[in-house]
Amino acid sequence: MKTLVLGICGSPKKEKSSSEFLLQKALDAAKSVEKVETELLRLADYSILPCTGCDNCVRQKPCPEDAKDDVPKVLDKMEATQGIIFASPSYFSTVPGLLKNLIDRSRTRKMLDHSLRDKIVGIIVAAGLRQGGQETTASTIINYALGQGMIVAGGVGNPITEAWAGMTGLQSEGFTWRATPKDEIAIRNSQLVGERIATLASKFHKG
Repeated sequence: MKTLVLGICGSPKKEKSSSEFLLQKALDAAKSVEKVETELLRLADYSILPCTGCDNCVRQKPCPEDAKDDVPKVLDKMEATQGIIFASPSYFSTVPGLLKNLIDRSRTRKMLDHSLRDKIVGIIVAAGLRQGGQETTASTIINYALGQGMIVAGGVGNPITEAWAGMTGLQSEGFTWRATPKDEIAIRNSQLVGERIATLASKFHKG
């Protein structure tokens, strides 16, 4: 029985985003776990309209926007997976509007007895600055996952040199700039996230 780990890239960029680069590293690592398959989903490839606040979902009625965009397709993929890795850039220390729209629109699934519950969730964040809101962006995703009944987990590596999430900033020492592929620490931490989410999702899936 295969376990599926879904990587969701929340960047509005369709290519060359730092968050997607690290997400792919995480998914590659996830595939090293036995009987784990992965899929990368770019939100930029989908139409995701904002929530209008109509509260139809509270009454367990269909979201009127579902007939106009691709949100049901994305949420169906989330339901069908056992592990999810969210990768997001930091926009003013939180997630970009594209990912926030998906978060808000997924309220429909929460109202259906938390149909996204028990997904094992990992986090990757990319920012421009060295201290560019990576942790507050991660916190937004954590709060969302907890609200959906998901299970948040982090990478487990060297407790001194490695972290629970994959986080990068383009700003390096001396106020210079570097490309994300040169951030070896972020790459390693993202790989640890992928391995951990795949391992836990596989164990949970097997019961």
